[in-house]
Amino acid sequence: MFSPAPLAPLAAVAAQRYLIVPCEAEGCQDLSIIWDRLEEQVVDVISAAALNRYTDEDALWDEFHAPVEDLRMAA
Repeated sequence: MFSPAPLAPLAAVAAQRYLIVPCEAEGCQDLSIIWDRLEEQVVDVISAAALNRYTDEDALWDEFHAPVEDLRMAA
């Protein structure tokens, strides 16, 4: 029978699995590479200017999926 594995926090998994590094090839300094450590391959090549957008979107995603505290108010 199938038993699901416990879920790890997505940010922690992504931080351990993916690595974003600047491209060092001649004429490509405006690019960054997303490297998958588990698969040992390039996942994507993005503009270095878009790097901030990726990190902002990741932060928003993590904030949205954060555990919700008890929001009841005292009367």
